[in-house]
Amino acid sequence: MLGLFRSIAFPLLVMAVPLTLVTTNIRFAASEVRVYDYSVREYDATATTRVPQDELRRANRELVTYFTAEDPAPLRIVVTNVDGEEDQLFNARETAHLGDVRDLFQGLFTVQMLSVALTLVLVVTLFASAPLKVLARALATGAAFTLALVGASAVLAYAGFHEVWRQFHFLAFTNDLWELDPKTDHLIQMFPQDFWFDITLLIGASTMLEALLIGAVSGTYLYLTRWQEEEQLGPREPLRRPLEPRPRIPPPRPRHLAR
Repeated sequence: MLGLFRSIAFPLLVMAVPLTLVTTNIRFAASEVRVYDYSVREYDATATTRVPQDELRRANRELVTYFTAEDPAPLRIVVTNVDGEEDQLFNARETAHLGDVRDLFQGLFTVQMLSVALTLVLVVTLFASAPLKVLARALATGAAFTLALVGASAVLAYAGFHEVWRQFHFLAFTNDLWELDPKTDHLIQMFPQDFWFDITLLIGASTMLEALLIGAVSGTYLYLTRWQEEEQLGPREPLRRPLEPRPRIPPPRPRHLAR
């Protein structure tokens, strides 16, 4: 029974490692206002939206609250543009799409919490029920699996991020509200596609660094443990070949008898 549990827990932990790392990094990016401010500053959203940067930064904080709060108020952000006129930052189409984005984020946050809980349970149970080397092998394998997945995703992103980004929207949303006009819609002016490419790279790089750290710690432990076991066993004795029986030499026969 214990062996069956280990055989199930091992692959589950291997799959839980990349899921936990990726969803945690996405949650951090979605909840960190500095990520939003980076886009406003780097891609000069003030020039395209005609809204001062301070107003856009304030709007970013309201967006983060809207995305992360359990029961937020309806989104309505009023800003003062460069002409001193007050107006809503997002139109009805953009506001409806941001509601879909919030639902997507909330679902991802739930997956992240469940994956973290599953990872912790598997780590504790393997630690308590199996040798520590089993846990180290599972974590090292999960780290390698993470690097392979992120590496493959990076190749796809570099090959054609625009098409990958479009396909993601087709899969993630059931409407076309995400198709915005960069000439008139403030949402895409504040967060252009180049910004999403940068954030995708950031999440991928962070995930790979974390996977490398997990793999390095686990691999180092396995390496050191291997040498400790060899020292405990002592030097190996050389294998001795079994003695082969000597060939029987027939007694000499006198020549006169041989005739």
